[in-house]
Amino acid sequence: MKKVLLIMVTIILMISVSACSRADNGNTAQTSNEDKTIKTLDDKKTKETISNGGKKTIVFSTYFPDDFFKNAKKKYEAKYPNITIELKYIESDDAHGPENSEKFIKSTNTAMLSGKGPDLIEMDLLPIDKYVEKHLLVNMSEIIEKDSTFKKEQYFNNIMDNVKINGGIYGMPLNFFVYGLIGDETLIEKSGVKFDDKTWNWSQYIDVIRQLMKFGEKNGKYGVFSSPDALLNEMVKDQYPTFVDGVNGKVNFDSDTFTNLLKQVKSLSDEHIITEKQVHPLFRTVSIVSPTDYIISLKESEFFPKGFVFKSKLYDKPNANGQQAGGYFRTYKTIGINEKSSVKEEAWDFLKFMLSEEVQAQAGSAGFPLNKTVYEKQTQQLLKEGKVKASEEMGTMSGKLFEVTAKDIQGLDQFLSGAIHSVAFKPSKVEAIITEETKAYFSGQKSAEVVAKLIQNRVKTVLNE
Repeated sequence: MKKVLLIMVTIILMISVSACSRADNGNTAQTSNEDKTIKTLDDKKTKETISNGGKKTIVFSTYFPDDFFKNAKKKYEAKYPNITIELKYIESDDAHGPENSEKFIKSTNTAMLSGKGPDLIEMDLLPIDKYVEKHLLVNMSEIIEKDSTFKKEQYFNNIMDNVKINGGIYGMPLNFFVYGLIGDETLIEKSGVKFDDKTWNWSQYIDVIRQLMKFGEKNGKYGVFSSPDALLNEMVKDQYPTFVDGVNGKVNFDSDTFTNLLKQVKSLSDEHIITEKQVHPLFRTVSIVSPTDYIISLKESEFFPKGFVFKSKLYDKPNANGQQAGGYFRTYKTIGINEKSSVKEEAWDFLKFMLSEEVQAQAGSAGFPLNKTVYEKQTQQLLKEGKVKASEEMGTMSGKLFEVTAKDIQGLDQFLSGAIHSVAFKPSKVEAIITEETKAYFSGQKSAEVVAKLIQNRVKTVLNE
């Protein structure tokens, strides 16, 4: 069951986009025909309004008019009257989302390459690897080392340490989501099947599913609801750096690692372990976007119709062979600083402000906050209230009350602190290529090696574009 928050976030990421370009050295912002749809929140606060009294403007490009950024701007400008935060975005709607998304990416790339991009930029839809390769973004790790006011212990360091590219932080996430597997703990306990989800790999995970399916045969149809190409793409995204090095332009799909994945997924399909037919799921992949979402995801199976009720547990997803044991996360509201900006110090200070407890604690911000203090206060509030109420959008679950226990929160704490693998979450050309080319393999028309070579060549072409 999809949670409304996750749906809203997905819609926001995919169809609500914005863009801007900035005139260099504090001159009036340039406007092109392509940028006519751009709406500036500070129409009267253009570069021309910056006086000689030490006043400065930070141009901040976001995808859509997010209330989080509006509130942060308002609070910051109230504290520092000499700073103007100029927010820019594109007006969009459902019908023009993909079109405006492409426009945003194209116009921002052009502006950044010409040295006229914004000072701060929301990077979620942009090719950060390419920007790093071309030295377009500030390495914030170097700034952090010199900034005694930035206290790393206040944040989720497992997230900060694992968003690094070539050893540096070029995009700072304000929030993050985590991925895991919701499993049927009732069936697992009854079966007696033992496994350690903290260390298991895909082969061990598949072996566990085989054992559980065999045990569950007398009770009904069990399996993993998925299609071969969907599962393959999920496995590739979980270990994306193994196959794609965007910074150095290297691709590794014509390898034993990938062909073995192909063969493994096909065997699962042939055995009907993964199926698009309706089955009782042994495990299902979930993205957890908040403490409240975690409680609902964990408890909702206890409120299913009679005969379908079971107890759930959140497990770690499997790791690939040779991959370090650990969980998976994706960043949200990832902010970069333009290397060509003339106000780098001010831009960094505003970014720090957006990471502060004062700003991250505001209601309505999607995802887990990078600020650990804010997260801890959120979970303590849940424990104090003792229950989470399902929203109206949850249909038959609407109004249900889900109990919150200290054990639940401890489990979430461990899950978040163990997330070390950054997942490529944007629907990409690479994902589309894998889906298109593997059809011939899964239908038996081409060998795994031939398909892997085709994917290798096509992805290499995309990286060189």
